[in-house]
Amino acid sequence: MRATYHRHGGTETFLGFYDVHADVLAGVFRKRKGLREIDEAFRRLRACYPHRRLFVVLDNLHQIHDHPRFLGLARRLGITLAFTPTEASWLNCIEPHFGVLKRATLVGSDDREHVLRRRRIYRYLRYRHRTLGNAAHPLTRIRTVTPIKLERH
Repeated sequence: MRATYHRHGGTETFLGFYDVHADVLAGVFRKRKGLREIDEAFRRLRACYPHRRLFVVLDNLHQIHDHPRFLGLARRLGITLAFTPTEASWLNCIEPHFGVLKRATLVGSDDREHVLRRRRIYRYLRYRHRTLGNAAHPLTRIRTVTPIKLERH
């Protein structure tokens, strides 16, 4: 990848979700990793599992983990949160899957636009779901769930 300190197009964050029982990896891209983006992603996650109890392990969300609105959102959505300790990503079972995703899509790439990288990652995820036979799993549709109107506080 190009060694540059200038990000003229900005950066993007992949908010990933992994269902440990179904071995499904999915997620959404967002320009930021703020409260509003997490709010939307969690609502989309809940829409994929409408009547199930959800436990979500959070990694790399230390900037909002104690925000009252975030904790209230999780409580309202019926999501139980578990935070990984700082510098302990290895405790998170999603990390090995991200390593494979990175090797399959990003290593050796030099994308000048985010859209190219996004397409390659979503293509890999669709391939992964087809290969594992879980393409019909609700979590695979997280990025296509009808957008939910966000409340402003």
